[in-house]
Amino acid sequence: MVIHTRFRRFASVFAFHLLMLGASAFFAWNAYIGDRGLVARKEHKLRIVQLERQLEELRIEHQGLERRVNGIAFDEADRDLLDERIRQGLNLAHRNDVVILIGK
Repeated sequence: MVIHTRFRRFASVFAFHLLMLGASAFFAWNAYIGDRGLVARKEHKLRIVQLERQLEELRIEHQGLERRVNGIAFDEADRDLLDERIRQGLNLAHRNDVVILIGK
């Protein structure tokens, strides 16, 4: 009877420690590899750097387009040049223009 009690106590303490070791291993594994772990953190930082670089490129492109739009002021721009640019952009021709079509 005493042997079974000691064995049961030893088994319950061993099972408790084994359970705690398993739980600790689970949390350590998720802290390293999980969705919010160290590996994912490095990937997120790399993605942030890539997106910031892309954002900077878009800002530069936006500034260039803004400069071009501000350069076409109706008060200061040559009307003929502006008309030509608009027709070229819209792929239109005036009825008095001579259009020569060239094959492929």
